[in-house]
Amino acid sequence: MTDADALLAMEHAALPQRTILLNNPNPPALALLMAPLGALPIVPAYAIWTALGAAALAAAAFLLGRLAEARQRIRLLPFAILAPPSLIALAEGQTTPFVLLAVAASLRVPPLWSGALLGLAAFRPQFLPLFALVALTERRRAIGLFATTVAVALVSLATVGFEGMARYPDLLTRIATELRPGELGLAALVRRVIGGEDLVLNAALAVVLYAIGAAAVFIRSRMFTTRTVDASLWSILAAPHALLHDGVMGYPAIARAATTTSATALWVGTGIVASLIQQAGIPVAPLWLLGIWFWSRSRESPAGGTGERVAREP
Repeated sequence: MTDADALLAMEHAALPQRTILLNNPNPPALALLMAPLGALPIVPAYAIWTALGAAALAAAAFLLGRLAEARQRIRLLPFAILAPPSLIALAEGQTTPFVLLAVAASLRVPPLWSGALLGLAAFRPQFLPLFALVALTERRRAIGLFATTVAVALVSLATVGFEGMARYPDLLTRIATELRPGELGLAALVRRVIGGEDLVLNAALAVVLYAIGAAAVFIRSRMFTTRTVDASLWSILAAPHALLHDGVMGYPAIARAATTTSATALWVGTGIVASLIQQAGIPVAPLWLLGIWFWSRSRESPAGGTGERVAREP
């Protein structure tokens, strides 16, 4: 599971025309969790996993509803299930709907469990740094985050052993230097302009972008909910590798922007258009993510809106 050559050999055996590694940067713990599905034939396994992913998206949409104005919530549910990032995540069997559900649930539970849920971002390791910083600002959330990440690390170690874990960083560095057509992050935009598969260049770029993301998350507000929503956006923008299915992590920001019917139509409509253009190979999604972040910063929360709900958070 962490040997790039063995992964490529298996991929080539399953699909002979594949001669370039389709990397697997997921922590090995995920393979153990999915082993029961792996024991089934592909068709029922795929059907079960797709159904679970759709349920995760629906549950996340329900939990994120409190960020939106009450009359806009019903309009957001079809978007959460049918928007291009959702459909791609479901069709490809991605884990992002479950990470989104964990982040959404973290807004509705006590701090210890909130931190533990944010720690599940370890299953998309490029998203973990900013969520970890948000959790580490409060002791109980930090304890929960630490417990979850340690559990993921220990289960991964038990799954592949020390030798397998020693190879895992190689998969992470490989994924950080890839440049696929659907990449959403700012790093991909920079690499398209200046090129770069150089590891040192990409490491420096990642450090700079995570630092900018941390500043964007922490300067705006001291409120946990606001920081978590902003971290969801900036985890995409700062990540060395984020594809279109990772766009579901922007849904908290869309929910927060749904203050009026016109605002909901604006951000849902432009989000769908940006996703389709991005999928066609024109990198507009990062600009859209920046746009919704700047827009939300420039607006005051309406009475009884996000600001009031944030003030009542646990």
